[in-house]
Amino acid sequence: MVKRPTWILIVILALVVGVYYILQNHALKKAEPTPTTTGNGLLITQADGVLQSVHIYDKKGNNFQMQRDLSKSWVITAPTSGVADQGLAGAAETQVGALRIVTALETSPEPSAVGLDVPASTLELGFASGKSHKIEVGSVSPTGSGYYVRYDGGKIYILSQSGIDALLNLLTAPPYPATATPSLTPESLSTSAPGIPSPTP
Repeated sequence: MVKRPTWILIVILALVVGVYYILQNHALKKAEPTPTTTGNGLLITQADGVLQSVHIYDKKGNNFQMQRDLSKSWVITAPTSGVADQGLAGAAETQVGALRIVTALETSPEPSAVGLDVPASTLELGFASGKSHKIEVGSVSPTGSGYYVRYDGGKIYILSQSGIDALLNLLTAPPYPATATPSLTPESLSTSAPGIPSPTP
């Protein structure tokens, strides 16, 4: 027959073991860092609708705007107004829909630490659905994988550098149609080429 003191010791031992495991599990959960989400998610999705307008500007004063007209064709309104090359404008539209999230930061850093106190560039996107988005572009991430961006004035992401650069190139190379080169004919050569006299009848 087991004596009472022995039972008491067994119960106490069981309680100590139970408390030990509870404290261990609690400590492990507490030590887990807040995860940083990484992946290939897209910033702009089909839920936003059809892209209707693009406005890009930077702190140097460069400005680019294009939008769809009533016939759904792209026209450029800045830096100078004109019809856009539909192929190049369509490529820019595709690039907007392909902006890839490299890292979604769980805790947003100080804007001044990532170049977002005074953004280097800003993209404003309008959609036929009535939605709009603002993407402020800051500095390049330490790994060089992308740019820090602030989305709609709130959450900070790292977006693919190549995707952002492709859109920022519109500031210096707007998608105007290529200027047609006049074709050369024997008549134009004979009358305009220097050093070649015009034939006499």
